[in-house]
Amino acid sequence: MVMMNLPKRRPGRRRPVQRPARAGTHATRDADRDTDQLAYLNWIAATVGEYGWAVSGRGGDGQAPPWAYSVGLWLTCQGPELVLCGLPLESAATVINAIGARIADGADIAPGTVVDDVCEAPLAIRPVDASWRSAGLLATADTFYGMVRPPYLQVVWSDADGRFPWEPQFQAGFQGWQPLLWLPRDDNPPSPWTRLRQTA
Repeated sequence: MVMMNLPKRRPGRRRPVQRPARAGTHATRDADRDTDQLAYLNWIAATVGEYGWAVSGRGGDGQAPPWAYSVGLWLTCQGPELVLCGLPLESAATVINAIGARIADGADIAPGTVVDDVCEAPLAIRPVDASWRSAGLLATADTFYGMVRPPYLQVVWSDADGRFPWEPQFQAGFQGWQPLLWLPRDDNPPSPWTRLRQTA
């Protein structure tokens, strides 16, 4: 059993900043890649130490839409980590930081919660099935936490009419932009998300 000391949240918390997304794969030497990875993890650790959590993510590319997720909420606030898929990284980081601040302040954000005062459209909170943990979606968090796998919640955005991806008449142009992380990975329709491990 792995034991971790969980620090109490310090008063006077400041809002975390988002570091620019890391680019997709690029041809560099292994040593350069290792140095970049170490620098990025050092930035994550420093940001978690200063603000309580960091926001990591990946910009959209030809392989998958963009996604972002928190790292450190579970450690510093004893709350679930958050993941949001399919929005531009800056927008996703803003949403994650707003909901993360509520978790840090003691709000009960749990599966089934609908958050309707963070952005123009409502957001739904869903659990993340364990089968997604090996998909490469949360790679920085997995490296940060090591063998520990904190719980994650998916922040699901609705279309302009307030419909979520599981509801009838969800805007067709947004289909596939968000994986259904609450379902086992193999139960999701084929998409860039289900192929992520092969491309990440």
